Amino acid sequence: MLYGTNSVFCKNLTQLYENYNSFLIDLYGVLFDGKDFFKGAIDFLKDMKDSGKKLIILSNTALISRICKKRYLLKGLVESVHYDMFISSGETFRQTLNDHLVGAKTYFTAFAQNNDVFDESSFLETKSMEKADFIYVGPLNKGERIYTADDLKTKSGLPISLENLTSIDCHDIQGLDDITKMLDLCLKNNKLLVIVNPDILALESIIVNGYSEKRPVLCQGIVGEFYEKMGGKVLYFGKPYSPIYDFARKFVSFENAVMIGDTPWTDILGGNIAKLDTILTLTGVSGEFLNTMDESLSITEKLDKLNEEVTKKMTHRNLFDLYQGPTHVIESFA
Repeated sequence: MLYGTNSVFCKNLTQLYENYNSFLIDLYGVLFDGKDFFKGAIDFLKDMKDSGKKLIILSNTALISRICKKRYLLKGLVESVHYDMFISSGETFRQTLNDHLVGAKTYFTAFAQNNDVFDESSFLETKSMEKADFIYVGPLNKGERIYTADDLKTKSGLPISLENLTSIDCHDIQGLDDITKMLDLCLKNNKLLVIVNPDILALESIIVNGYSEKRPVLCQGIVGEFYEKMGGKVLYFGKPYSPIYDFARKFVSFENAVMIGDTPWTDILGGNIAKLDTILTLTGVSGEFLNTMDESLSITEKLDKLNEEVTKKMTHRNLFDLYQGPTHVIESFA
């Protein structure tokens, strides 16, 4: 009973926020649904900011912070009004890559270009994977190529549930041939993969037959999981890994601070590793899994079922044994 026994359940953050001075807040699934901000989220951020709270948006996007701030400003999220700082995993990578890739000089970009993360660095891009010192894995879902995660099948035609995505050899999954070919070549050449977004999947609004639908799509983190399962080496940035928290610690005190997120295996696990209190929201990715469960189950029973049947399968192998229970559980942020 990982969640039911140890976590305190509240309706929303209004019952908790006075207990903390600083908040590290995930974006997708907590504040933003992939298309718009959740109802009341922006107004509540302003109320928190006006009351003197320190608010840090902590996102696993591979985009650098400057681009993120411009993108969400168009949606009404204003720096200094609704938050103090936007820290993305892409920004963390850009600011600290020299500390983590000592001796490397060249990189090869797999999938979509996202080279802003190499601004002001000494690293040079090469078009030859074989000559690169490491492989930078860019965003998977760009342009017309979208890897939706809820319609994947094995090569024999059997459907694959979301929680079992990382349990299956990528070579046995339909529609991932370009990923497997890239990973086979990386392994053959003994290349290090650099993953700036460790998320395995995220809820995104995508266009299907002319209509916008919210669907779970694959993220760079699943490429890292596949590669590690093959025996390859991966360097991760972003939640739940320490580089993004070490970077955030330079700008906000972790004393009397809390991490808020929708995903146990990234937000909550990362907050626990950083020795923060943690708050799990039942929106976003967690909500996606809970919505598929028997409606007769209580919240506590659903959370325990999430932990027992989903969470460990979605956790990166090198973090499998670490605690993922949140301090608090809330239905929604606002």
